[in-house]
Amino acid sequence: MAQATAIHFRVPKPGLVFALVFGWKLAVLLVVALPVPANDAFFYDGAVVNWLLHGRYVNPSLAQVLPIAGTEVFSAYPPLYQAVLLPWMAVFGTSALAAMGLHLALFGGYLTVLLAIFRRLGVPNGCACLAGLFLLGLTFHDRPDSLAQLFGMLAVYAWIRSRPAPAPGAAASGSPRWAWAMAGFAVLGLATSLQIGAAYVALVWLGALAATFTAKERLPVGPLLATVLLPVVLVLLVVFRFPHLWAGFQEHARHTPSFTGLRMPRFGDLLKVGRTVPGALAAAVLLPGLLARRTEEAPCRQFGVVALAATLTALAVVLACLTLLTPNVVGIAGYLQPLIVGCVLALSTCVARPQRLARWQARVFLLLALLCSVRAVGLTTWGVACAADVSYPAAMARVRQELASARPGQAILCSSAYLYEAARHPDLKCIHSDWPGPADPADPNPDLPALLRLKPAQLLLTQFDYFRRYEPQVAALKARREVAAVEVRQTAHLPAPDSIRSVQRIVQHISWAPVIIDVQWKP
Repeated sequence: MAQATAIHFRVPKPGLVFALVFGWKLAVLLVVALPVPANDAFFYDGAVVNWLLHGRYVNPSLAQVLPIAGTEVFSAYPPLYQAVLLPWMAVFGTSALAAMGLHLALFGGYLTVLLAIFRRLGVPNGCACLAGLFLLGLTFHDRPDSLAQLFGMLAVYAWIRSRPAPAPGAAASGSPRWAWAMAGFAVLGLATSLQIGAAYVALVWLGALAATFTAKERLPVGPLLATVLLPVVLVLLVVFRFPHLWAGFQEHARHTPSFTGLRMPRFGDLLKVGRTVPGALAAAVLLPGLLARRTEEAPCRQFGVVALAATLTALAVVLACLTLLTPNVVGIAGYLQPLIVGCVLALSTCVARPQRLARWQARVFLLLALLCSVRAVGLTTWGVACAADVSYPAAMARVRQELASARPGQAILCSSAYLYEAARHPDLKCIHSDWPGPADPADPNPDLPALLRLKPAQLLLTQFDYFRRYEPQVAALKARREVAAVEVRQTAHLPAPDSIRSVQRIVQHISWAPVIIDVQWKP
């Protein structure tokens, strides 16, 4: 393999870059408790919290819209994430900080598997280090996504281990059990998150087919079929053996469909894609030219097969989120981005090219990694300033104070980040601020009918939820004749990025300071 033009860095081993990224995330969590859990995190965590606190596997904060998940059994989503969260919270408690710790641990597992993939493939250190910088683009870890990404990357690792040894000195190919391990991890990913699991199933299928056609490798037919047939069997088992659980899943799917209908890409969605996966898009541009230069060297063929499968999967995700699915789906491609960049850059080392061109290539990807890290920079600067203004302990103390002063039976709308504390008050009617009731997306104030029906005495909202969703609802509430008075108490002294329209889509979820809204209703 041509090494004269390989991309070199002073960092001798990629493990150091990966460790520094993880260390940064650990420091941010322990020192300033960031990033704040996203607005829908408690949707997935609430059933486990309620089980540990009150002995029932339900999420009462969703009951206004999802009565099965809220009052009978939480079956709105595949259950594997909750099976992992339960023992973790049984040890570390049911706080938001405990949930954040689990997601950091899962991210550490994802990093470890990604590094093992690079080592198995023999990706040059410089390429792996540069790919590791794109890990800074992964700033939010909540929902079942963290676990599903870990299972997905394990499926990729098992698939690679099932193939002939790609790098000199690498251990020999494993037994066929590696192919079955690939299938097992892929199915576990589907049992954690349908969208993420489907992406990784597509990746291993594409990779196996590419290896068969380009390297004449044997297609693992049985394991590949298992990734499709076993999920179908599991779904049919639930549909016919546990129809009530299936009804709970359908209840959720009807209210939050992933499919938005065919649409033209919007400018904001294009910006989101460009900010989230710039390295993957740049690698996709380079890849056809690199693949056109055929090489018989085994490591180079391996780089090409993995790069092709991962890139096609990421591009499919990007296209879907621009035209058919919700824009946030692009986050799936964000987790594939380091794998794509590492393998494409490694493939480029197999092609003889001027050293000057290799240096420019490295500089371009460094700039793209910086673009991808905008949120990480905001988290470490503006986020730290917000934490100094109102810290996690201070915010939780204020939330506890407000909840303790509420009268039994009162309705209180709470942001996801505060529901971990609100769940300790079964005497209150604490409602998830994302789920106050059915909403009409065409209505300029879609949550207003639910607020008028529930008549909450208080809203405890994060900066994100208030400025991104509830500020116009509160303004409309003030004008209603049913309302005697509305008082908005802003506990933040330093403006959070969510309060500034020009930056709220770039940096978000970095302030714990609650916005407290008291509502007095006329008799």
